[in-house]
Amino acid sequence: MDFARHNPRLFHVTHRTAIEGIRAHGLLPAAALATGAEATANRDAWTPAPAPGGTTAWLRWQNMPEGPIAARLHPAIPPAAWRLFINSMVFLFASEADARRLAASPRDAGEDQAVLRFETAALLEAGCALLTCRWNNGYLDRAPAARRRLRAYDDYRPAALWRRGEPLGEITAFGGIPAGIPFDEP
Repeated sequence: MDFARHNPRLFHVTHRTAIEGIRAHGLLPAAALATGAEATANRDAWTPAPAPGGTTAWLRWQNMPEGPIAARLHPAIPPAAWRLFINSMVFLFASEADARRLAASPRDAGEDQAVLRFETAALLEAGCALLTCRWNNGYLDRAPAARRRLRAYDDYRPAALWRRGEPLGEITAFGGIPAGIPFDEP
């Protein structure tokens, strides 16, 4: 598969306190941890959520406020449904440098974050539903409304369809990554 051959390792950024929970229960998406409105509402700040084993998970802030994201979605997709879809995925990076850039974001100053490294082949062998997107759908472009690309569910395609040279704006594991998949901190 082109994807695994050209992207042999994938990286994830998480709160350092989550590492033991990830080892024990897997890397769960926000939708599996959040309850009620937290699964569909925009998060303006890091948000605590109960995690398996009586621990606390920290859900990263999002940049999907109602008005701006609504103007960038396919008309059939309400913002809450889009956020639930996005929150059903774990986001990964093809390079350690990109993951470290996210961890070093000024908005995350003071958060104790860790970069985790996974072998792509191990994720695929475990049946993880890896998806790619040509764009960073979290970026709220400032283009005039008439020139904006509207986001849709089919922006995300199985990684098996990715070909070398195609943009990799986002890589996700839909439904998360199960426990038992080895990872380390580079």
